[in-house]
Amino acid sequence: MMQSKVKESAMVSPYLLFFLIHGSQTGIGVLRFQSTIIKGAEQDAWVSVLGVGLSLHILFLMILHIIRNSSQGDIISFHTDTFGKIIGSILNIILSLYFLSSGLIVVHSYIEILQIWVFDGIPSWEFSLVICVLLYYIVSGGFRLITGIAFWGLIIPSFLWFSIFYIMRFANLTFIMPFFNHGLKDYLLSAKESGFNYLGFESVLVYFPFIKNGMKESKWGQFGLLYTTIITLLIVFVSFTFFSQGKMAHLSWPTLSMIKVIQFPFLERFEFIFLFTWLLVIFPVISINVWSSVRIFKKTFRRLKPTFVLIFILFGYYLFNSNVVDTVQEQRLNTLVSTSGIIFIYLYIPFLFIISFIKSKIGNRKTSEVAETEM
Repeated sequence: MMQSKVKESAMVSPYLLFFLIHGSQTGIGVLRFQSTIIKGAEQDAWVSVLGVGLSLHILFLMILHIIRNSSQGDIISFHTDTFGKIIGSILNIILSLYFLSSGLIVVHSYIEILQIWVFDGIPSWEFSLVICVLLYYIVSGGFRLITGIAFWGLIIPSFLWFSIFYIMRFANLTFIMPFFNHGLKDYLLSAKESGFNYLGFESVLVYFPFIKNGMKESKWGQFGLLYTTIITLLIVFVSFTFFSQGKMAHLSWPTLSMIKVIQFPFLERFEFIFLFTWLLVIFPVISINVWSSVRIFKKTFRRLKPTFVLIFILFGYYLFNSNVVDTVQEQRLNTLVSTSGIIFIYLYIPFLFIISFIKSKIGNRKTSEVAETEM
């Protein structure tokens, strides 16, 4: 049964789970996922996006069941409780590397965007150094600071959504017609491509003990998932009515291409404001992933100091983002993270849920037998 050992002073209010869930999902993928999801269902890809978004609510319920049947309220203890110390530690290390890779691809992609759209010619190591220094300050500040970043990472950039009303002036509804004229295989392909955009919420498996009354107030997590789905669907509809399918397939960053049409008398390049503000959006994603990785190492290897682990991780981030400029390598990492994420949430989480369900049934049976014996 779950027994959180986190000090109450380190916990955060339940409603902040909404910001943590949404903040861990909304990152770089929002700026480019439209050109990949059309590979299957084309203009009907929104159906796949909706289907994937709704499926996450079921997966979240599975996660809650897994957490409820862990000794310390997280996947780290569930691994060691279920598979033993050695195998559990190996699984924890693999999970930590997954979170590291997820954060790394976001940092690398954002640096790439800055170099292409804003600062052409400035070397990657400068951007990498600044981001890593900021990450050290945020992550070393603890989970409450990360939660604050997730909160303001949603509130402050909210004004950017008003740009949708400007873009809708150019909407062409014929681009999303006809409806429902694709087969199941096409919808599944688009669902697979859209899955990357929803990844990140699985980090709740690590930080859930830091949520006050998390089990009783888990509805805030469901609200966060729903909000992400609504925002993603809105972006899909706006994009699909702005670009034709042929045009969309050749765009690397569809969202930024739309933003370029926004101009004001006092501001010609609105996408600059958009990109710099988007830094507040991606920092929660990176921070939560890095913090999750550090915490896994901390709980798996008790003698390791979290500060040293954090410095080592950020040094690796700095080296990778300063030296890897090969597009092929970046695509391989992107594919690896995306595929690993899909496998993790749609195969591994249900697998752990089945084990958790069996453990709970066995535990309840033993409890009832003991109670009958004592009567």
